Amino acid sequence: ADREPRAPAPAYDEKQALQISQAVLGKTPHDAAFTRAGDASRVRLSDYRGKPLVVSLVYTSCYHICPTTTQHLAKIVRTARAALGTDSFRVVTIGFDTPKDTPAAMARFAREQRVDLPGWDFLGADAETIRQLTADLGFLYFNAPQGFDHLIQATVIDADGKVYRQVYGMNFDTPLLVEPLKELVFGTPRTASFL
Repeated sequence: ADREPRAPAPAYDEKQALQISQAVLGKTPHDAAFTRAGDASRVRLSDYRGKPLVVSLVYTSCYHICPTTTQHLAKIVRTARAALGTDSFRVVTIGFDTPKDTPAAMARFAREQRVDLPGWDFLGADAETIRQLTADLGFLYFNAPQGFDHLIQATVIDADGKVYRQVYGMNFDTPLLVEPLKELVFGTPRTASFL
């Protein structure tokens, strides 16, 4: 039987990825359910409402960028909490490579990155949940020879559950994350987004 040729995988286009990422500002992601690494308890995105939430998407088989980004984020989180208060905001790291990023793999990733901070959960989910979440957060990723091509992005969600700011880069400057969190925690005037 003849088979139709498969379409090639889409090429990663950073400009388009940034546009898609910025287009979700002000939107509320679906109330997705996840499994928390470590204790395998179930948690929903809405469980984090009431305080700002920083969401970071990674894949655990990444050997350089995701670990480096997570370690840098941990440094910034410590700085932000020193300024804003230990319990002023929460953080979740979610694995988007669903066949591999099980709760056990996410727990191992957290240990390997030496991230053991209160109010920071590492989460896994099924493929449909991740598909919806990545669309809701404006996060694009594509299969690549060495893993995935994706925008390095941390999403700041406000206490009401709306996407407030996107922060980009592996080693972004501290104010890029601290300032939007300060605005949300203290209700200070909103600053311009730094792209």
